[in-house]
Amino acid sequence: MEKRVNESFKITMNILILEDEKIKRDIVVSFIKSIIEDAKIIEVTNFCAYYKAVDQNKYDLIIVDLVVIGFDDENTPKDMTANIIDTTRDVTSLNYKTPVIALTRFDSKAEENFRELNSKDINVITYSEDDEKWKVSLKDKILFCTPPTHYDFVIICALQKEAAAFTAAGYSPSKTKVVGSLSYQELKIEKYVGVIVTLPRMGLVSAAITSTQAIEKFTPRLICMSGICGGIDGKSKIYDVVIPEICHQHDSGKWANQGFEPEVYSIQLEHELRLKINSFISETGLKEQIKKNITLNKKEFPEGVEDFDFNIHLAAASSGSSVIEDKVQVESIKGQQRKLTAFEMESFSVYEAARVSGIKPKYFSAKSIVDNGIVKGDDFHRVAAILSAKVVYEIIKSGLAFEK
Repeated sequence: MEKRVNESFKITMNILILEDEKIKRDIVVSFIKSIIEDAKIIEVTNFCAYYKAVDQNKYDLIIVDLVVIGFDDENTPKDMTANIIDTTRDVTSLNYKTPVIALTRFDSKAEENFRELNSKDINVITYSEDDEKWKVSLKDKILFCTPPTHYDFVIICALQKEAAAFTAAGYSPSKTKVVGSLSYQELKIEKYVGVIVTLPRMGLVSAAITSTQAIEKFTPRLICMSGICGGIDGKSKIYDVVIPEICHQHDSGKWANQGFEPEVYSIQLEHELRLKINSFISETGLKEQIKKNITLNKKEFPEGVEDFDFNIHLAAASSGSSVIEDKVQVESIKGQQRKLTAFEMESFSVYEAARVSGIKPKYFSAKSIVDNGIVKGDDFHRVAAILSAKVVYEIIKSGLAFEK
């Protein structure tokens, strides 16, 4: 059965330590906690307690000293290598395949039993208080043995202010965490637990790499995108939220003597998910729920507009690697898709990463319009980012992307 993140968002790695020296044990535990803060560590100080622990529970990693006392009331440590091997590697043991590390300063005992330990897949690391090389080896093993973390959803944001909009909207993401090259916050939406991943930089390449890494690392059932975008005059207006039912890359193609010749590859929403989203965004009261508690200041109203209003569209959109602030470029993009409603820089990559992934998560994007690609500014970014975050939140909350 897959391990799911619990409600407090803590990643659980179960580690058993057999060590009778308190100073050494405390050093090892402290080091493990510096790598995986939420690791669950069971400490036993004698072989008898170890035998019971191995017999009763399965662990992700076991760390043992080879020379320890046999019982709690003993004072003289003994070589317990054979006992540890017999107990842990018995075919009936719950931990028959659990990675085991012998972290010992008794090199002679390890050397005497090296062949047997190696044949039973028990790695030996030499411990020393004066030389910290053992930490490098132990860290590598801990990271290798860390169980995969599964989340229900991943939300990709290109900008930090887009990720911050979830907090501004009244939700409660965790503090930022880093795993590998991924920077993320955990978020619980009703019974679903997921992460908000912020790209290291804007654009298709970064979105493609980060989305692929997030899918592989978190194996989500859904990956989606929240943020801001540009809109096509006459098809959409400031603050409209566009969910691309079809998305293409508008800057893929060939530069020839006659100019740029686009080569358009389009990705569509999965048909069933499209129908569900279309039904959901048509529900009475959804827009009022989204608008609730959003207050605009004077400069956040578009010119000539006095009432805060927006629509949610399922429509055609496109992505490109560059920021657009040019009427000619906007017209060129419009010519590629007559129903184009919005354009931005990442959604195509998120869709493509999900489409080609072996995990096959559902996917969608929901971005709010802040400009028309000709006249640009930051006045509408705050409200648009919150609108987008709230639309994404409500779609995930509805559970429609997780229904079979």
